[in-house]
Amino acid sequence: MKSLRKKLLLLGLMLVAISVKAQENIKPIEALLRDNTDENPNSYYKDTNNKLQNLVGTWIYDSGTDYFQITFFKEKVIENEYENVYEDKLFTKFLYKKNGRVIYDNYGTNSYPREQGLINTKPSQIQSAFVKNMKIGFIYLEPSTNDCHRRKVGSLDIIYSNSNPPKLSWKRTTATGYFRTRPCSNGVEPDDSDFVIPEDMVLTKLL
Repeated sequence: MKSLRKKLLLLGLMLVAISVKAQENIKPIEALLRDNTDENPNSYYKDTNNKLQNLVGTWIYDSGTDYFQITFFKEKVIENEYENVYEDKLFTKFLYKKNGRVIYDNYGTNSYPREQGLINTKPSQIQSAFVKNMKIGFIYLEPSTNDCHRRKVGSLDIIYSNSNPPKLSWKRTTATGYFRTRPCSNGVEPDDSDFVIPEDMVLTKLL
C-alpha cells in the first residue's frame, strides 16, 4: 500500500513538474530586442504595453497626388517553434493610388486572413519586426512588378502620436545590405524597380 502511495505521489510530482515546465512565460514584446529565444523556451512576447495595439485599425495619407490606405492587424504568431516561443506581430493590407490610378490593392479576398492561406500572390509584406520605446520597426517589401520578388528590401519606422485624431509618422529607408540577388525558382530575376509608396508620410487614423 505504501509502495502504491509512493508511486502515486511521484506520478503527481512529475505531472506538476511537466505542467510548470509547459506554462507560458509572458514577457513584454520589447524584450525581444535583447533576448535569445533559444534560451527562453515556452515564452510569449506579448504586446503588454499596447504599442502594437495603438496601430490596429485603418490609416490614410492623401496628398492630392498620392493616396495611401493601410490597415494593421495584430496576431499571436510562432517566433521559435523548437522552443515554443510566440510573439505578437502586426500584419497589413494596403491600397496605393497615384493620380487616381490604383498601383497596389491587396484588400481583396486573396490578402487576408493569413491563417487560411489566403495571401497576396505578389511577393510583398509590411509587418512589424521590433518595438523600441515609441518606435515600431517593420520589414518592408512592396509587391513586385514581375513573377519574382523585389531585389530591394526596406526598413520602416513608425511612431504613433496620440493626437485627435491619432497620427502615424511613417519613415522608410532602403536596406541596401539586404538586397535579394538570387533568381526565383521559376528562373525569373528579381524585380529591380524602385519602391513607389512615399517614403515619408504622416497618416491619420480613420475613425
